[in-house]
Amino acid sequence: MSEERGKWLAARTAHLPGGLRAFNGFEPTVHVYPTAPGQPQLSFEAATYGSLFKDLGDRNLLPIGFEFLTSSLEAKGLVPTNWRSYHPWGPRNIWPCEVQIEEWSQIGWVASQQGMAELWDLARRISHQLRVCAWRLYQLSDSYHAQLRAKAGSRDEFVPGQRFVDGFTWLGYLATQSFLVDACILRDYLAEFFVANVCPEAERPKSHIATMAGAKKHVLNRVISSDPIFAELSSATNKDGGWLFLLGAYRDLCVHCVPLARSESRLYATCSVLPIEGGGPQPGISLPLPRDPSSIAAERASSKRGDRLADELRLMTSASRGEVSSTDALIYCYTALDQLTRLATRLRRHSPVEPQIPTITAADIIGEVKTSRV
Repeated sequence: MSEERGKWLAARTAHLPGGLRAFNGFEPTVHVYPTAPGQPQLSFEAATYGSLFKDLGDRNLLPIGFEFLTSSLEAKGLVPTNWRSYHPWGPRNIWPCEVQIEEWSQIGWVASQQGMAELWDLARRISHQLRVCAWRLYQLSDSYHAQLRAKAGSRDEFVPGQRFVDGFTWLGYLATQSFLVDACILRDYLAEFFVANVCPEAERPKSHIATMAGAKKHVLNRVISSDPIFAELSSATNKDGGWLFLLGAYRDLCVHCVPLARSESRLYATCSVLPIEGGGPQPGISLPLPRDPSSIAAERASSKRGDRLADELRLMTSASRGEVSSTDALIYCYTALDQLTRLATRLRRHSPVEPQIPTITAADIIGEVKTSRV
């Protein structure tokens, strides 16, 4: 065991779709949990410490992030969870969100050393908000897991496709709302950087632009540029399928109109099944998002608002609650974070300064430096 412990640098918990978890301690065995009532627990052996990501993927277990446990402080809950969202962009590029968190922070530090106050402020805000969005994804995944554990641990039969509501359902939608709000804060920070550092100075608006809506109105709709980032943002903010437009529509719906859990009369959790290569299907849950958030918001703000609410009331009190949306909240938010990370990565290349790891000298230290083993 001691030899295996030396090879395994950390215990890891993979967060999977549907609220599933895969735990790999300080040895090769990987346990997938929870299981449906009456079903055996799925486990397998990881070939090596570094192969865990591939071993999970080979079994159709596709992680959205990992918790790492490396010290007794983490095990006792005395320090925050060491969490990273997982984005496998390439063999050596699986933590790009974490990379961008660090690089934007380093840009802020370089800017502070050069007296570039605007860039210092904006870069550290972007770094902070990337970290916030990754943490919001962790909280949403955690709410899924809590609901799946409750459902799998109940005496009720686990029926795929079954809709239900329990004490965890509204918490899952609340976690989704929190992600959407913070994701749009990050969106606006990135738009602010785009206008200040990518838009040609001669075309730059005189007034300060700090939102994506402002960037679209004053820059994207007016400025012609061969820089690919212009075309990318124009497409992303387009009403016809743009991912930034949809993100904003979901956020606006829950901020200005109605809570997500009440956006279509009432949204339910749904039992799902995740097919696993080399093992039996595993249970999962889904929190469906409303199909067309911008239409719901428009109808609630129109003169036909009463008709919309009457339809919702009819569905609320009928045996049939309408069709279930196929858009899962956890997968949607994970995808949105991936897209925002890609946008941050491309915009970072336009920074007027390169990221640089701060160098700490004796002049920067007040008092003594203490180290300890944990």
